[in-house]
Amino acid sequence: MKKALSLLVVCFYTSVVAHSQFVTQEYKIFNHIDLGVTAGSTGIGLEASSPVGQYLHVRTGVDYMPQFKYRMKFNIQLGDEPVGKYDSNNQLTSFGKMAELMKDMTGYEPDDHVYMEGTPSMTSFKFLVDVLPFTNKKWHFTVGFYAGKNVVARAENVIEDTPTLVAVNMYNNIYDKVVNEEDLFMGLELPPDVCATIRSYGTMGMSLGSYKRDIFDEAGNLLHSKGDTYKLYPNDECMVKSKLSINKVRPYIGFGYGNVLSRQKKINCSFDCGVMYIGKTPHVYTHDGTCLTHEVENYGRSIREYMNFAKSIRVYPVVNFRIAYRLF
Repeated sequence: MKKALSLLVVCFYTSVVAHSQFVTQEYKIFNHIDLGVTAGSTGIGLEASSPVGQYLHVRTGVDYMPQFKYRMKFNIQLGDEPVGKYDSNNQLTSFGKMAELMKDMTGYEPDDHVYMEGTPSMTSFKFLVDVLPFTNKKWHFTVGFYAGKNVVARAENVIEDTPTLVAVNMYNNIYDKVVNEEDLFMGLELPPDVCATIRSYGTMGMSLGSYKRDIFDEAGNLLHSKGDTYKLYPNDECMVKSKLSINKVRPYIGFGYGNVLSRQKKINCSFDCGVMYIGKTPHVYTHDGTCLTHEVENYGRSIREYMNFAKSIRVYPVVNFRIAYRLF
């Protein structure tokens, strides 16, 4: 009985293997695998592909965007005064006067601008299906998706601007004490005329735009009214930061052309172009949690160009070149 059962299992296994080999060869389902490298607007990557029929290929892999830095300039503003240390007549502005006062008091002089460096950090998994409708099997149309983390870029101030941000935090701390009529330090008080000047100037920070709606805290208390100036202040580490966030899954549609490069058909190359659908308007968050794309409008001159570009990104152009080797 055991011998008969064993023989039956062997026969069944042999028939399944033989049938799967027939299906694989006859209908060209996973009868070979290509391993390739890619380079293009989604970065550099590795990719594996295989046929699932005479007119369909599937591709899967990972793309990594090499990190590079893009420098952006942002202005530091005192209250609602014009930006800059000097006016058109080369006279000290209110900011210039306060900058000199801060240098005398603390040894740190704030500059009227800071630089931030943006760095992309996009790593994506992809699953793509190529449709080959023509008999020569060279042109293909592609559908699929890319998937990765929400945050695809970050920005923070350059290290050489740290003294400016330290001075800004110091000034704002002094301003808060003056407004609240507190001692500056251990009973030390500033002269009344200096206090009056500081109180009239307001806070120091990066004026990035105005609120497009009322902002409330978790308890329901009104923090900012619609139309109020949105000003970004350095965090407790004396830094300013931001990040760009998009959907985790990004559908893709495109087309391409491919051909073999060797007589043995071991090496092939292809060119693809298309669009990756980002979805809704990307979110640009600052380190204090404010979403610049959805909570702020009337952007200041220093960020208007960057924000208009970020808000226009609904689709991402994809252009990739691939060279692959047939493993079997």
